[in-house]
Amino acid sequence: MKRLLLLLALFVALMLATNVFAVGTASITGFNTIRVVNSPTRVVLTVAWTDDTAGTTLAINPVTYGIVGWYLYSAETNPGTAPTDNYDITLVDADVGDIAGGTLMNRDTITTELVNLGVAPAGFPIIRGTFTFTLSGNAVNNATGTCILTFIAN
Repeated sequence: MKRLLLLLALFVALMLATNVFAVGTASITGFNTIRVVNSPTRVVLTVAWTDDTAGTTLAINPVTYGIVGWYLYSAETNPGTAPTDNYDITLVDADVGDIAGGTLMNRDTITTELVNLGVAPAGFPIIRGTFTFTLSGNAVNNATGTCILTFIAN
């Protein structure tokens, strides 16, 4: 009987620890190439995420999507299950830091927001290597959303 109680207590402790140390998940759920006559080709990547308050990261390899040397044109954030207001997203590469230039900070909890990166003083950031999508600043367990990244050909 003692052994059964010990096993039961261990099981409960492990289940609680799993919830406490849970981390978010993110994945590419959409990959579309858009060709418009007399316009640069566009590639649209949709990053779907679920955050469990510990933060969420996803490494994105531009070779996989054929966007090395392309420009990050825009980013749209769409909260699903409302995260904490003013949550942050960065797109960090090994060379220049946040290729979104801090424009994806302080996202709204319920409103879709679009950032056009071409209007920034530095212009469109060029994709040169793997970059990491990171979501932070959320305190809502199982918050969800998407971040739609649009790239244009050089």
